[in-house]
Amino acid sequence: MVRCLRVPLEDGESVRNMLRQNGVLDLSHQIGREEGHLLIPIVGTSSGLGYDELDIELSPIPRKETDYRKLLDLPQDLLESLPSSFDVIGDVAILKLEETLIAHAPQIADALMATNQRLRSVALDRGVKGEMRVRDLEPLRGSHDLSSVHTEYGVSMEVDPSLAYFNPRLSRERKRIADLVSDGEVIADMFAGVGPFPLVICKHSSPSHVFAIDLNPQAVAMMRRNILRNRLQDRISAIEGDSKESVRKLPDLDRVIMNLPHMSEEFLFYALYKLRPGGVVHLYKILERDDLVPFQERVLSIAATSGRVVNIEGVQELKTYSPTMSVYCFDLRC
Repeated sequence: MVRCLRVPLEDGESVRNMLRQNGVLDLSHQIGREEGHLLIPIVGTSSGLGYDELDIELSPIPRKETDYRKLLDLPQDLLESLPSSFDVIGDVAILKLEETLIAHAPQIADALMATNQRLRSVALDRGVKGEMRVRDLEPLRGSHDLSSVHTEYGVSMEVDPSLAYFNPRLSRERKRIADLVSDGEVIADMFAGVGPFPLVICKHSSPSHVFAIDLNPQAVAMMRRNILRNRLQDRISAIEGDSKESVRKLPDLDRVIMNLPHMSEEFLFYALYKLRPGGVVHLYKILERDDLVPFQERVLSIAATSGRVVNIEGVQELKTYSPTMSVYCFDLRC
């Protein structure tokens, strides 16, 4: 038997929300119906809301396993090596595995799809490769077409991670940058990919214009479609080409985004060349944590070589890259 509230239909939604907020709603049983009333299960013996209370039989809610690791029959040492999280781009999951788990990748993919109904595909990430820094992805289960529509902060983006690099874990960082942008700024994203930084910036702030540069023609093609998808063609220009050359042709800039974390500092000279006094560079870099201070000194040296003085206004540690390394963003003001 389950303790329930007998609530008129018209009050059902508000009462259910109130019970949930107060931690009194019984989430293990289904809500029943009776002659214009809902029978809402509660935890405990009384809700204190003044509705009739009764004990009746209600059907339990079937509980589906949500932890894919619990569906796997693997030795304990391998279970302990399974990743606790994975990237999801739209309805595509991207899985990075230790070498000892590679042989079990199809079985792991089956477990992921069984515990995540919204997934259409699961692919194994064998690392970022080539001049375009694109993930080497091996489809494991589901559709081999890895193109998907990814949404974040009200922006809808076409992304094919097998053709263009995209990191869904930087969504908060993209929103952070958007919130820093002042009205009327002229901005360049030197490594724009499919356009997530420009799109989120223009969705949540009012720059004068954003110039989005990328060397990868397939990324630029997707970015152009994403600009049209979000009706931002008057505010974002997609440019295919080498950012060292492309940025020189732009007007003076108020803000530059440099998300090429393996080698972004090699392009800093070119960013500072076009930056107005008082302008800001957001430079992303993967570093050993012990190298944080030496890298900041190197950034200041590069700036001095370009004839500019910069202040490091902030350093954000965004995510862990390895046991000893993290991805950082350096906010530099000219």
